[in-house]
Amino acid sequence: MTNLIRFPPTTTMTAQQAMESALIDAESNHLRDVLICGYDENGSLYIRSSRLTCAEAFFLASKAALWAQSGGVL
Repeated sequence: MTNLIRFPPTTTMTAQQAMESALIDAESNHLRDVLICGYDENGSLYIRSSRLTCAEAFFLASKAALWAQSGGVL
């Protein structure tokens, strides 16, 4: 057992901190697939995913949009 306290993600996280938090969550929650969306320094859209088809990626992105529209509640 460790004395580590893990705080929830915040809106002030850097991209690196968010990715590290996601990696920890992926391991502990046994995530099967992921969709990563971001912007690079030029403002270009950056997308990576695991074994998702375009339809599955669209489904996840749509669920994420609904989550954001509802204030983080599904």
